[in-house]
Amino acid sequence: MRLRSWAAPLVVLALTVAQLVVASVASDLPQFAGKGFAARLVLYPLMMLAVPVGWWLAHRGQLNTAPTAGFTLVMLPFLVDVSGNTLDLYDSITWWDDANHFVNWFLLCLGLALVLDVATLRPAWARAVVVIGGGALLALLWELGEWYAFIRHGTELDTAYEDTLGDMTLGTCGAVLALVVLLVLARRQRPPTE
Repeated sequence: MRLRSWAAPLVVLALTVAQLVVASVASDLPQFAGKGFAARLVLYPLMMLAVPVGWWLAHRGQLNTAPTAGFTLVMLPFLVDVSGNTLDLYDSITWWDDANHFVNWFLLCLGLALVLDVATLRPAWARAVVVIGGGALLALLWELGEWYAFIRHGTELDTAYEDTLGDMTLGTCGAVLALVVLLVLARRQRPPTE
């Protein structure tokens, strides 16, 4: 087993969980107050591990060939989100939340595309359906989760519609960028034709 290749996803997981523990314990700090860190402490690690565990089950435990770069990319958005809260970036930088939806969906969709080996899908248009369509669906599901957890009984209900539409658009645009990067990477890895 290539233990070095597992270092990155394990470090990302450990850093995320460590910050979640701090946020849950210090929930009275302004950057953590009312942001559901007790629930995140359970849900984020489960979501971060869902893809590697699903891959492992589908491939009967063949850890030597695991797409650990893809796993790392799938896990990074959770670390970015928690770090943004830890550093109070959501409240101190007005565009931080928007940037997160774009960048995190780029990372998530590129990671999932690598894990699923989307670059080899045929016909070629199926790649766009999987990456962009999958990214848009995940953005929708995330926004439904945010609405349920934070918005439905919160103070942000008046601006929620516009924010949700913007977040879903940014997430889908991040998925488009993930497809473009995936196609560029696949083209570079293709053996030269003679």
